[in-house]
Amino acid sequence: MLLNEFIAETISEVGVSWLDFYSIGHICFGIGVFLFFSLFYTIPKNKGHVPIFSLLLVFIITFVILIAWELLENLLFIEIGWKFEGRLDSWQNITTDIIFGIIGALISWLFCHLIFTKGKNIWAYYIFGIIGFGLWLGVFIILRAVYFGY
Repeated sequence: MLLNEFIAETISEVGVSWLDFYSIGHICFGIGVFLFFSLFYTIPKNKGHVPIFSLLLVFIITFVILIAWELLENLLFIEIGWKFEGRLDSWQNITTDIIFGIIGALISWLFCHLIFTKGKNIWAYYIFGIIGFGLWLGVFIILRAVYFGY
C-alpha cells in the first residue's frame, strides 16, 4: 500500500498510478516505432546514399506518435469501449507512458548510432530491435498475467 500511488498494486490502480503493467509495453512501442521509421535512415545509409530521415527526425516522429497514441487511447478508445476498465489515465500515468516510450526510442537510437559509427552489419540493428521488442513484449505479457492471475 505504501507505493500504490507510484506503482499500481491492484487492477483498480491501473492507469491511475505513475507505473502499471502497461507502462512496460510503452518501451516496446517506442522501440517498434523508432525501428520502423529508422528504415528511412538505415536503408539509404547502408547503400551509401544520403538518408531520407535523420535519426533526430526519426526520434521526433516517434515522440509525436507516442503523444498521439496517448490522446487516441484516452479519447477515442474511451468512446468506443476499448480502454481498460473504461476510465481515463491520470496525467501521471500518461507522462510515464510517454517517458517509457522515449526510453525505448533512445535505446534504439543509441544502438543504431553505434552500428553505423562502427561500420557493423546493419542486420545487427534490426535483430536487436526485434529481440528488444520481443523481450519487452514478453515481460509485458508476464506482468499482465500476474496482475490478472492467469
